[in-house]
Amino acid sequence: FDRRLLNTYIADMFRDDVIKEPFFKLSILPHYYVPRDGSLNSYREYVSMLPTVDHPEAFGQHPNADITSQIQETRMMFEVLLSLQPREVSAAGGEGPEEKVLNMLTNILKQLHDSIDYETTAKILSVDPTPLNVVLLQEIQRYNDLLVVIKQQLTALNKGIEGYVVMSTDLEEIFSAIFDGRVPSLWERTYPSMKPLASWTRDLYSRVDMFSNWALRAKAPEVFWMSAFSFPTGFLTAVLQTSA
Repeated sequence: FDRRLLNTYIADMFRDDVIKEPFFKLSILPHYYVPRDGSLNSYREYVSMLPTVDHPEAFGQHPNADITSQIQETRMMFEVLLSLQPREVSAAGGEGPEEKVLNMLTNILKQLHDSIDYETTAKILSVDPTPLNVVLLQEIQRYNDLLVVIKQQLTALNKGIEGYVVMSTDLEEIFSAIFDGRVPSLWERTYPSMKPLASWTRDLYSRVDMFSNWALRAKAPEVFWMSAFSFPTGFLTAVLQTSA
């Protein structure tokens, strides 16, 4: 994609019209054009008249790109503010960071579901290999992998806090994320979500419940929870194939 972007810029700006056409426009915005040939001071004057903040249209992007950039900058700012919070035990003998994280990971592990029985479900559904059943098996694999990762990392983090194993970089990142109430980045690879950790874990339990009940009944539900699918496009394709 970087090469494609560079080729687009080169094809648009490195051509004969840039030299032949006076005040050749480099963007749909009126401020960006090739100035008239002149002295160094004239070029400096032209540069001084350019906007202080570059709009997305200056680079051929959609105006919504500015919104995405602002969201990312705001998120980074809040992450920095969270990282600056004090993590020492309060003077009144309050809960320290290790105790807080231990309590949170213990609660998560207690409520976390067991992996869905993929092998048994695959044998039952092999009699009727419909597109929806294929989607179900794929979702079970993805969520089982996520559950295994969460259990392994929380167990390792528990041992690291208690001093039984060395805290690696990944464990330090998970510790900080849980302390700040954020979802660790390694857990977000299965499906995107902007929820904080508490809401995300409750949402995960509900998602696994839906696919677990579907696997137990070996029959597609009458109503589907669209956002529960880690790959909704695959589900929609299966629906089209089923109803075709």
